[in-house]
Amino acid sequence: MFKIGDFSRIARVSARQLRFYDEIGLLSPGRADPQTGYRYYSAAQLERLNRILVLKELGFSLEEVGRILDKPLGAAELRAMLLLRRADAQRTLEAEALRLRQIETRIGQIENEGRLGEDDVVLRPEPARCFLSIRQILPSFAAAREAIGQVRALAKRCVPASQLGALVVVGHAQEFETDHLDAEIGFILGEEARPDLGKAGGLSLRELEGVSHMAACVRVGLPEDAHLVTTRIGRYIAASGYRLAGPNREYFLQLPTPERMQDSVVEMQYPVEPVPAP
Repeated sequence: MFKIGDFSRIARVSARQLRFYDEIGLLSPGRADPQTGYRYYSAAQLERLNRILVLKELGFSLEEVGRILDKPLGAAELRAMLLLRRADAQRTLEAEALRLRQIETRIGQIENEGRLGEDDVVLRPEPARCFLSIRQILPSFAAAREAIGQVRALAKRCVPASQLGALVVVGHAQEFETDHLDAEIGFILGEEARPDLGKAGGLSLRELEGVSHMAACVRVGLPEDAHLVTTRIGRYIAASGYRLAGPNREYFLQLPTPERMQDSVVEMQYPVEPVPAP
């Protein structure tokens, strides 16, 4: 038998961690001296400890580790749990890859411009355009991603793909609520497009209004991170003496599949007008 300190040195796990595993019933010592309270471990317990460490490295919680060790799971159930861990790991990798791209972009701006400021916000006019769209109240960003996929499929049914322009999402709500998104989703159409509205499945054709002053800035990634860009737009608007003047738009410069919205490149657009003189 090994004292807890010796066992710790052999197992390469701290004595504090071993005591914690004992407290939660994950790895109890082989014997505890009733008088001194010293814990003693056997060499046979190294195998269970190693399995604990391996399962932890795979991303299982300690509760899940205990369940796996104490009540052996069938191959199908264990495979399903591992697939979930793999999906979690993949999402983490994708999020970090996106963060890395954003950091590299910012480094490039600093190196090229010497500073990181509000210069990436532009103010320009936007012409009126033909817009094939549908307006919906959506309960979440996840629902919005699904709606984009549905609108894309419907648009391809009534308009040749070559005539579909950029995807645009218009936010009509006066206030922003993540569980009540008043969104109009659609595609810009060229003048030559003649959509078959009989196949549109709820899409309608209208003119997307022209805007004389549109403050715009490009974001890369998920809509949940859009505030990082809209904050810059807000600072620009305040510093330039403008105010909001209509529904904001998200103009997709690069349209990904709904399953990979983190790859989207979107121009965030806010109609503005000069603040009247007092």
